[in-house]
Amino acid sequence: TYMSDNADSLSSCCRLRNKIQDNGFSYTLGAGGVSTGSKSVLTINLNRCVQFAKRTGQPYSTFLEEVVDLTHKVQTAYNENLKMFQQKGMLPLFDAGYINLDRQYLTIGVNGLVEAAESLGIAINHNPQYKAFVQEVLGIIERYNKKYRSRELMFNCEMIPAENVGVKHAKWDREDGYFVPRDCYNSYFYRVEDPSLNVIDKFRLHGRDYIEHLTGGSALHLNLEEHLSKAQYRQLLRVAAHEGCNYFTFNIPNTVCNDCGVIDKRFLKECPQCGSRNVDYLTRIIGYMKRVSNFSAARQAEAERRHYGKPD
Repeated sequence: TYMSDNADSLSSCCRLRNKIQDNGFSYTLGAGGVSTGSKSVLTINLNRCVQFAKRTGQPYSTFLEEVVDLTHKVQTAYNENLKMFQQKGMLPLFDAGYINLDRQYLTIGVNGLVEAAESLGIAINHNPQYKAFVQEVLGIIERYNKKYRSRELMFNCEMIPAENVGVKHAKWDREDGYFVPRDCYNSYFYRVEDPSLNVIDKFRLHGRDYIEHLTGGSALHLNLEEHLSKAQYRQLLRVAAHEGCNYFTFNIPNTVCNDCGVIDKRFLKECPQCGSRNVDYLTRIIGYMKRVSNFSAARQAEAERRHYGKPD
């Protein structure tokens, strides 16, 4: 679900927000003429940056500015490569007008935000210290996005889904002796395994106070044990609007029977048709739904630790 205060906002997917005034053309598949998206994503491991700065005796904001500046320079160089490829006729979709190079974003991805705050002893809930930390860190990236923007360069900041790199960042940081509180870095503004946060808390942590410097990747995947009533869903839409949560979805695991093949929309311990306990579950890492058994080993462990809330 996407919410916006402006009728000129296009939600390309849960990863990007942008504002449009003119939808230039439409083609037979039904897609519009915005011809936008992300042409490159370069991700910053915030947990490592913050802890490296502490190790070397410098303010984390100072070191982070250096990293963010370098990231923008690398993205700018990548864009020059794309221009060269187009000049040599190697990007036919761009030449055909389906994608416009100048309207594609260069994305600065972030991962390890929660872990970075934890390394500083900051509680991961709605409190002034955590809010100030999030706004400071993401505000640095937004400032450099504006600094490097030009007629042919557009940057956005995204909390990436990190299906794979969230595991890799944790592994590499642990090997180098950094504080690593879990085997897979979060893709949310809260600890996914935290049972102390209720549904409202999670909407608030993905609301305007925390996502104002993001232009993508701020989706709340609200993990619930069971489906809600129509009235409850309607009330949560009001909560999302009140808190300024732009992107959200409700994530209730589906049960798949490995013996008879039945798929049930509920989160069950046994098959409702044949009674088998040989069941699997369909859920999201943060993007598309798939079997938990098809997750990587580290992601399966992370899925097992997730806290699924109950409607009150």
